[in-house]
Amino acid sequence: MHLVDAPNAGPDFDGPVHQGDWQSAWSGRTEDLHVLCSAPLLRGLDPADVAALLPGFRVAAAGRDFELCTQGESGGPQVFVVLAGRFAVTRRHQRGWAVTAVLGPGDSVGELGVFDPDPQTSTVRALTPARVAVVYGQDLFAWGTTCPPAAARLLQVLARRLRRTDAAVTELAAVDVQGRVAGALLDLADRLGEPHGSTVQVAHGLTQVQLAQLVGASRERVNKALSDFTSHGWLRQHHRSVVLTDLPQLRHWAQERANP
Repeated sequence: MHLVDAPNAGPDFDGPVHQGDWQSAWSGRTEDLHVLCSAPLLRGLDPADVAALLPGFRVAAAGRDFELCTQGESGGPQVFVVLAGRFAVTRRHQRGWAVTAVLGPGDSVGELGVFDPDPQTSTVRALTPARVAVVYGQDLFAWGTTCPPAAARLLQVLARRLRRTDAAVTELAAVDVQGRVAGALLDLADRLGEPHGSTVQVAHGLTQVQLAQLVGASRERVNKALSDFTSHGWLRQHHRSVVLTDLPQLRHWAQERANP
């Protein structure tokens, strides 16, 4: 199973790159370029530095359940930036699989392989039809060696991911299930939510089991927390999505649970 190159999405720029000319280094969809250059990996860098990397990317379509990378797999590392859709980062364990993160537009995965050639530590699977920008790890590494700000940005992305992991481990140990459910929904809303007036729709794409895995609790306890939030009027539940109807109250409640 392979990624399918998306129509009119591949970069074909071969000429010299000049300050401010980074858009000319891209021949694909304008909306894809906007998401890619707004991603933490590239956001705020000098346009000439961005233009130097863009020809290394190709844009591809991924169907639902497609695996960008598979746990235990070896081979040349690739880095993926999500342009559209949702992906679940999962890890296999003795009793099956566990979802550890949800990725949406602007999120990236695979950077660790640029520095560490060991086999993949996770499987990244599409929750919805999606589009990704793909660059080979060797091209990203070469870009970093010739562009110190780019190398610093790559390390910053990895450092922030480590901070998020540390925070998740602490939350698992110190916050009860209802607090963790609220925290997970707020995180998804901040990163992937679509505001609609005073509400925020979070189309996370997760099943009930996967949401429970993300929280680190049983499906029954997570469903109980969601039912409680619904009865309070803080959210509405839909198929693989929620609508947060009282975001300030949910955020205040979650902060109280995290800091009793």
